[in-house]
Amino acid sequence: MNTLYPIAHIIHLYCAIAFIGGVIFEALILSALHSKNVSQASRREAERAISQRAIKVMPFIVSGVFLSGITMAYRYAGLLATPFSSGSLALQLSIKILLSVSILMHFFVAVHKMKTHTLTAAWSKYIHTAVLCQMLAIVFLAKSMFYFQL
Repeated sequence: MNTLYPIAHIIHLYCAIAFIGGVIFEALILSALHSKNVSQASRREAERAISQRAIKVMPFIVSGVFLSGITMAYRYAGLLATPFSSGSLALQLSIKILLSVSILMHFFVAVHKMKTHTLTAAWSKYIHTAVLCQMLAIVFLAKSMFYFQL
């Protein structure tokens, strides 16, 4: 057995927990900042502090998720070469990888928009909702691909 796989798997789990937890926190908890009970000045101050921390921390977490994921995917390279003819595990893993790439693209858009100060509330809501939905699908696929045959 490849000794790198279990290490990559553990790193992947921890980074995924941090990334998904961060997105869930921002999408479901911090959305309360946009209520009528929070002043615009307070909201901006909180969002600025959170954005500054996210810009410092999330690149390492996202890098950890993707590098460990690529390391783990190497084990399934043969299956991934023919996902439609290799059974449901390969197909579900391929969908999981495509969703992950989509999340990465959303992440790059968000970082770019934060750095250029063009991240509007509408864009932020869209990105968080899209990423959250894709993450929930990835978590489902991460488990279902070993239990359910499509």
